[in-house]
Amino acid sequence: MKEHHLSEDSLGFIIYRTALALKAAFQRFLKMNGCEITAEQWGIIRHLWETEGLSQREIGEKVAKDKPNITRMVDALEKKHLIFRQADPRDRRKYSIYLTKEGKQLHERLFPLAQELRERATEHLAPQEIDLLKELLNKIHQNISRL
Repeated sequence: MKEHHLSEDSLGFIIYRTALALKAAFQRFLKMNGCEITAEQWGIIRHLWETEGLSQREIGEKVAKDKPNITRMVDALEKKHLIFRQADPRDRRKYSIYLTKEGKQLHERLFPLAQELRERATEHLAPQEIDLLKELLNKIHQNISRL
């Protein structure tokens, strides 16, 4: 295998640079369309569209953020009246997170934006290439997670 010494050719750098570019592009899309949430907050809302009543810990696992970051983002979304916390009747220390009516209505505006960005980002890639890329990145993630 050929060795690469340039950081621009490093797999980690390429993945990081791509992730930053995707996040920045999505943030611009959100702002241009009058949506006052961050790309990270979108991740929380997206998971709640799929499964409401998640705990902050569960959300943190799904979006790969630590407890202080999740708490801060949930606080911000609650102030924007997009989500609300409800105490778990079995464990009063635990809160389940739910979407408000406004949070649910964001789906109609945000989902098409996310799809458009995904299509633009994967332009000139065949569906098989996209599937292979996902598979390879997931394998890398699994390898790293085992370290």
